[in-house]
Formats: sequence, structure tokens, C-alpha cells
Amino acid sequence: MNTFKTPTLKKVILILLLVGFLFMEFPGVLFFKNMSEPFIFGLPFIYGYILIWWIFMCVVLFIAYRTNWGQGAKAPEKRAQPAKGGEGA
Repeated sequence: MNTFKTPTLKKVILILLLVGFLFMEFPGVLFFKNMSEPFIFGLPFIYGYILIWWIFMCVVLFIAYRTNWGQGAKAPEKRAQPAKGGEGA
């Protein structure tokens, strides 16, 4: 049996990415396409909605980048051993 556990931060980042992509691509936002109201940050609703999710995704991806999300634990690097006998021997 595999007892591999994904760290909590990695699960949270994955869930936030999935939520962000789902809400960014949500087709229901198109129900507001011919409306001049409401405004978000002075922008029509559809532009403000996409802008908010775009900023959210940038923040989540930046956090994922800073925490090395998606990479396993780094193994200690091996130093190159000098050749025995020196050069020219």
C-alpha cells in the first residue's frame, strides 16, 4: 500500500489553482454580457470579474513559485571528486 502523503500547502495551492481556473473560465459570467451595470473598479462587470480572477491566479502562482510547488525534496548535491594521480600522470 502506498502511504505517500501530499503536504498540506501543496494541496491548498492545487485547490486554489483549480478554483481559479474554474471561475475564470465559468461560462455563466456571459449572462451579464449586455448589461452596463454593475461596475467593478470602474470597469464593466465582465472585465472586472476577469481582472479579479486574473490577479488571484497571479498571486497563487507566485506563492506556488516561491514555495517550489511541484518539485520534490532536493537531494544533497554531490561534489565532483578530483581525479586520483593528478593531471598528466
